[in-house]
Amino acid sequence: PTHLLVIPGALLETVMLLLVLSCSLSLLQQPRPPLGLGLRPALLCGRRVAIVMAADEAAAQRAEQADRAAAALAQLPPGLYNRVSFQSGGMKQAYAEEECLVLWEALKACYPTEADALAAVDKNSMTVNPSMNSPSKITETHALLVERFGAGKASEIIMQNPGILTCTAAAVAAQSDDEILGVTALVAKVDENKGKARLLVLGGLLSVVSLAGTGLLARRRDLRARGVFRSSSEDEKLRRIRSN
Repeated sequence: PTHLLVIPGALLETVMLLLVLSCSLSLLQQPRPPLGLGLRPALLCGRRVAIVMAADEAAAQRAEQADRAAAALAQLPPGLYNRVSFQSGGMKQAYAEEECLVLWEALKACYPTEADALAAVDKNSMTVNPSMNSPSKITETHALLVERFGAGKASEIIMQNPGILTCTAAAVAAQSDDEILGVTALVAKVDENKGKARLLVLGGLLSVVSLAGTGLLARRRDLRARGVFRSSSEDEKLRRIRSN
């Protein structure tokens, strides 16, 4: 070409600067989106999705736990788990029904019949309480008793004192045969006299209440004698005297 348009460098920089400023001003004049819009909706939407997914997962876990609990309860003797739940104050623990079933199966294997195992639970329901016992305590302690006393005597011991199956085998092994038999005899004796013991406790409570009532009456009479405390009839008499 014969003619070329030559633009000085300084002029070119000035033109570019003006173009940049013009674009910036046009952007500033545009209305700003309200707070929370722009990129935030996508972020909020992602959070909502995550919350919904977590809630669905928690609901699925609760449903699964409920199904497993129902299946475990169906295999337990009627009313057995209610006793365990009562001991824990009704506080719900995850998979407690299944753990109770495992303990029941381990305990039942130690007794000649299921009826004998139920009788043991009636004497000491902590044997099937997951918070207090474990399958290893039951099986290992029973095996130790069989080894030291023989199957027949071991069965007699756990029938009279089921609570020994809530102890670790190491703790039981540290006791002598006489100590184990002595504790078993004591527990059996207490169990035989459980009704008498309840009557004695009830009689003691009634005596305390009676003594407390007698003391309150005596105190009331003493206060009335000193004029500190008056009965309603005496107050009425005073009101009549003052009114006259």
